[in-house]
Amino acid sequence: MKEEQKIVRGSLLGKEENYLKEELYDLIKKDDVLFEFLQESVLDGIWFSDLDIPDNVWMSPEYWTTFGYDPKEMPHKAEAWQNIVFEEDLKNIYANFVDHAKDPTCPYDQIVRFRHKLGHVVWIRCRGFMLRDDTGRPVKMLGAHTDITHIKEKEEELRLQTAFFEQVIEGTDLGTWQWNVQTGETIFNERWAEIIGCRLEELEPVSIDTMKNYAYKKDLEHSNKLLQNHFTGKTVVYECEARMLHKNGSVVWILDKGKVVSWDEDGNPEWMVGSRQEITESKKAYERNRTFIEQAPTAIAMFDRDMNYLAASQEWCKVFDIENQEIVGESHYKVLPTYANKWKVSHRKCLGGTVIKNEEERFKKSDGATQWLSWEFRPWLTDDDVVGGIIIHMSDITKIKREEELQSLLVVAEDQNKRLRNFAHIVSHNLKSHSGNFEMLLDLLVQETPEVKDNEIIRLFKTASENLTETISHLNEVVLMNTSVDQNLVNLKLCEIANKTIESVSAIATETEVTIINKIQPEVTVLGISAYLDSIFLNLITNGIKYSSKKRDSYVSLTTAIEEDFVVLIVEDNGLGINLKKHRAKLFGMYKTFHHNKDARGIGLFITKNQIEAMGGKIEVESEVDRGSAFKIYLKYEKN
Repeated sequence: MKEEQKIVRGSLLGKEENYLKEELYDLIKKDDVLFEFLQESVLDGIWFSDLDIPDNVWMSPEYWTTFGYDPKEMPHKAEAWQNIVFEEDLKNIYANFVDHAKDPTCPYDQIVRFRHKLGHVVWIRCRGFMLRDDTGRPVKMLGAHTDITHIKEKEEELRLQTAFFEQVIEGTDLGTWQWNVQTGETIFNERWAEIIGCRLEELEPVSIDTMKNYAYKKDLEHSNKLLQNHFTGKTVVYECEARMLHKNGSVVWILDKGKVVSWDEDGNPEWMVGSRQEITESKKAYERNRTFIEQAPTAIAMFDRDMNYLAASQEWCKVFDIENQEIVGESHYKVLPTYANKWKVSHRKCLGGTVIKNEEERFKKSDGATQWLSWEFRPWLTDDDVVGGIIIHMSDITKIKREEELQSLLVVAEDQNKRLRNFAHIVSHNLKSHSGNFEMLLDLLVQETPEVKDNEIIRLFKTASENLTETISHLNEVVLMNTSVDQNLVNLKLCEIANKTIESVSAIATETEVTIINKIQPEVTVLGISAYLDSIFLNLITNGIKYSSKKRDSYVSLTTAIEEDFVVLIVEDNGLGINLKKHRAKLFGMYKTFHHNKDARGIGLFITKNQIEAMGGKIEVESEVDRGSAFKIYLKYEKN
């Protein structure tokens, strides 16, 4: 008996849906309250029309209250509802009515706009079906209304927002992207692809690897670091400037911005959305500015808002003794902590748009030395006229500040110079006669007593006398150079003086197998002193001969070039050369020699430099050991 009950129960459960449906239908037929509940709770109005008398239509109370009318005042006539339907929608209703009448499978289902009593639009989804007689002729029609105004308003709001964002994206020329961080799924718009010279369809199927394939490999690591900062909450948004490879092989700069918009249950990022903007031209402009700053002959540096270096000139590094250090990207306060406290206030003021100057400020350097600086803080603006950071121009005025101290010493120095000049005159004139007398007495002694000629002491006296005479002669030449400032410079042909000197040393050059090459143009003339030029040519050419190399065919070459108001005489050789790292500071000093030559006196270059400067010129030298030397002599150019 129990088994039979289970079978019956199972059978009933299997037909439960049909059973309940049939029961519901029976209840609706028997109980009007149930039917009214359904139409009031589920629908926004129903209607029932007699198709044989088309003007007769029954409409539920909810039908009219949906449009703001009192049902008691509204007639059950077709013209009543037709008067509040939009005319273009009414045409669509008639067309659908005809189609449904002809073919029951063609649904009567459309969106219709009604005019509310208060004047606003009510959107209705209107559905219905026709009841037909045995021949299939439509005789009645039942319809149901669903108010979808709220949905339509949201759709319109969404449409306007979408149109707005599309306009913003098109107006700003932005590429957009959506990225599922966990699966790698990505969605790009057409502009994203255009930035790298592609059509979106060329990149299909797209994924995060699509971006990586076109990314500049060196920037990926930086981008990943910024992404992790955003994922872990260190930054509110992800923002990264990076390079992308264009389809044509060039490099384009882009600015990516994005934000995580959804997270999974474990707090891991899920979907991320963002934009991409091409900034190639602005980056080129920045690079030009950076290059200008780096090559500027003055101390200048460019910083971002956090005082991180964007660029710095070589002179800047020189002023602050920054050597062999990559400072771009580093904080100024980390690179130069000595200046941090003094400049932080000025830094903040400058970010507000203020230009700040200080004509002189004293600093104590890390080595204890005192440094005086004159500086100017000036804000620089982005393309959006926003302060992007600071440019600092700096001048080291330590030397200028020391001039005040030096001025006080000039009086003492001038007095000492007068005494030195007097001493020089005594040496050049008085001592010359005494040395001459000493030499003459030695000659008389040898004549009177020939047997002492070979005496060692007498020979030493003779050598000392000759050396003393030579030294006094050299000192006399120096004195003459410093006391002949009133002598006028004259027009001289450089080539003729060179030829004369070459002729005088030709025997020495032949003996030492050194070729002298004169490439000075015959028409080149300078303003100078003939005796000085003779001496200059003689010293430099004979030096080239004396310090020639035995390893190769030696030469001394003379050439000229014109630089503004100067003729540059270049005396070049391929001889022993000079170690300038070791000897540059004393190269033109008196009695300074750099090779073990028994005839070297260390006076030639000293005299040569003084003679050149006395004529208003200067001398420079380039030299390398065992490669040779090149002396550049700047002489006043006689253009006419």
